Amino acid sequence: MGKWKTFLLVVFVPLGVALVVAGVVFCRKSNIFHPSSISSANELKKVIFKTNGKIASPWLAHELHIRKGIDLFSLDISSMRERLENIPQIKNVFIEKRYPDALYIKINECVPILKFMANVGGEKKLLLVDGEDGRIFSPICYGKEDILDLLPASLILKAKKTNKLQFLPQVGISVVKELISTLKSEFPDIFQSIKFLDLGNYDYRPGAVWSTIELYLKNEIVVVLKPHNFHLQLIKLDYLINEKCKHNLNRIKKITISSSDNAILEYK
Repeated sequence: MGKWKTFLLVVFVPLGVALVVAGVVFCRKSNIFHPSSISSANELKKVIFKTNGKIASPWLAHELHIRKGIDLFSLDISSMRERLENIPQIKNVFIEKRYPDALYIKINECVPILKFMANVGGEKKLLLVDGEDGRIFSPICYGKEDILDLLPASLILKAKKTNKLQFLPQVGISVVKELISTLKSEFPDIFQSIKFLDLGNYDYRPGAVWSTIELYLKNEIVVVLKPHNFHLQLIKLDYLINEKCKHNLNRIKKITISSSDNAILEYK
């Protein structure tokens, strides 16, 4: 038995080593299990990007350090999502890997209704106000033509107490959105004549009857509206401007209108 064990060790051990060496050589030559062959199977070739706003693909690629040819498997989409959702203009993000070679990104952005200039860290900056939740954000990928139709506004601003200045959402923005929507759809001439919207005295608390929204018109008339039934108030304003007061508008300083009372005119 001892001779047979010795014979088997002498014959099969070298044979086994030879087979292992031959297998390694074969794998290297055919690129099996080679790192480059693994990554090439999941190489990023396209990014499918969708948004409801203004953010563009080049900005997104730069922000997330996305480049074609990187290993799709190695991308940390949780980190990418968190990075994007920390940007105030972006409300939420959906990202998924679509094997073998695509990355899908869908972004839901703010849709602004107001614009204003604010002092941020000693520098004047343009900021926008979202029409859904009132969040205030610095615009990304916006051109001048994208903000032409936004009303300038004067606001009471509150900021978070953090190292980085961040303004709190504007309260009551749904009422302001209703006013702007009514102006655009039913009274475009009045909308075009507005110099800016003053929300400085605006306090949309239930029962706060003194709450007002002020329109500063380009002909230096201030129009004070109560935050309810804008359609009826603007009908009165349209009548005053185009019929009753059209020959002496330059004498009018202020028009106060509500849905229940007659308009009050103040003259210069």
